[in-house]
Order: sequence, then structure tokens, then C-alpha cells
Amino acid sequence: MRQKIEKVGFIGLGSMGGVQARQLAKLDLPLTVFDVSDAALQCFAGSAQLARSVADLGANSDSVGICVQNDEQVLSCVEQLLGSMKPESVLMIHSTVQPKTVKNVAERMAEKGILTLDAPVTRTEATNDGPFVFCMVGGDENVMRLVQPILDAFSTNTIHVGPLGSAAAMKICNNLVAWGEILLGIEAVRTAQAAGVPIDKLMEVMKRNGVMSPPMQGAINFLRDPGDATSRDLMRVQAYIGEKDLTLAEQLANEVGESPFISAHMRNVVQRVILDICDM
Repeated sequence: MRQKIEKVGFIGLGSMGGVQARQLAKLDLPLTVFDVSDAALQCFAGSAQLARSVADLGANSDSVGICVQNDEQVLSCVEQLLGSMKPESVLMIHSTVQPKTVKNVAERMAEKGILTLDAPVTRTEATNDGPFVFCMVGGDENVMRLVQPILDAFSTNTIHVGPLGSAAAMKICNNLVAWGEILLGIEAVRTAQAAGVPIDKLMEVMKRNGVMSPPMQGAINFLRDPGDATSRDLMRVQAYIGEKDLTLAEQLANEVGESPFISAHMRNVVQRVILDICDM
């Protein structure tokens, strides 16, 4: 295994990946970035090398991070990286995907001598200017140590969870809880409003007794004031992400022999609930 990472690549410059890449650009290492959106890509002109393609990025990077929307997009990137990444380089999957997707990717990469980690992230800080996520890592701890300086660029915390796929499973479980809090908060506020309960006083009690979480409070704030068209459009995207996250939770529960009685129900209603608020 190589001794250090000298060139960094990052794919996916959206609301999460774009912030990660901005932190990576502060490292004293060459950074290459790619996104299918030329507008997102051009935001990095002057601070990173803009790759012409995923394959071009892979050929110019010792470590490649992927932060795209779903399993299909991750697999599409992998198909293009397989022929360009060098042996002993490292692929990190930051996207929220099925554990089996990570394992399958790792097997294919290993045939080329490429190392793989699943390294999904979840926000810990509201800032966009400094480390802002908790990074969960699955895979070889020696490989994690190799890329630790990269992870530290955007992570307030990192944790080694276990073998490949374990971090992906942890992220899915984390997101299941977050979406449960979001939907419960919305239902609680709507019920309270209909019953004539002052919402400010309800929130005061919920904060004091500890049941108010940041995801729940964010959802309640949006319910009370959905904001302008841009804010509503961003929340519509979250409705799609919610359905995806809850589908992953339902699939994971079925695969490990547990009953997805909560995730299955929430998956069926999350888009309708969020989109109803956006259309108010």
C-alpha cells in the first residue's frame, strides 16, 4: 500500500459534496473535481483542476471521493473509474447507498488493485466554512489511516465502524431516525395547531424535555415558514431524498431479517407530507 496520498479527486459537487470539495481545496494537495453540472463544476475554477470526465479525474488522483445521489450514480462513476484509477489508489464512497453496493464495488476495484472504503457523512455543524460532518468509515483501518488527512479536511469527527458496508448500514439507520423525527415533528405541530395549542409553547416544552432534535426543529421551522420559491424547491429535493433513504432502510431491514414496519410506513408518506407543505 502506498505511503501517502499526493493527489485528490472528488466527484459530485452538490449541496453536500460541493462543501466537502471546498474544504479539500484548502489542503496543500492538488485537487481535481468533476460534476455532470457544468455550473457546479465552474464554481471550482481557480481552486481545483476541472476534470473533463470521471475517467480523467480517476487517472489524475491517488484518492477519489464520490458524493452523488444514489446507488445507480455511484455505479455509473465506478464503471468509468475502473479503467483509469491506478493500483494502490483509494476510492471513498461518501454517498448513502446499500451496503451490498459498497461490497460489490470493492470486489471489482480489488481486481484492479484499488482500495475501497465506505465513508458516508452526516452534518454536525451548520457552517459551510470548515469541517462540518461526522464521517463514518467501513473497511481496512490501515486504508482509513492513509486517507485520514483528507477526511479531516471536512470532518469534525470520524469513526471506524467495521468491515466494508458497515458504515453504509450505520448511515441508513441514522437517516431512518432523522426522517422519523422530521415526520413526527410535522405531525405534532399540525395536531397541536388543530387543537389550539400555542406552537411556541409546545416547542419550549419539547426543547426542555429533550425530544426536540435539530432535524425535527428544522422541519417545524419550515412548516411554520416555508420561505421563498428557492427554499421550497430545495425542500422538494429533500422529499425525494427522504423516499430514497427510507427505501434503503426498508431494504436493509428485510435483508437482515428485521421487520421494517416503521420505515415502510414513512416511505409511503414522506413525499406527500413534504410536498404538501411546499405547495401550501
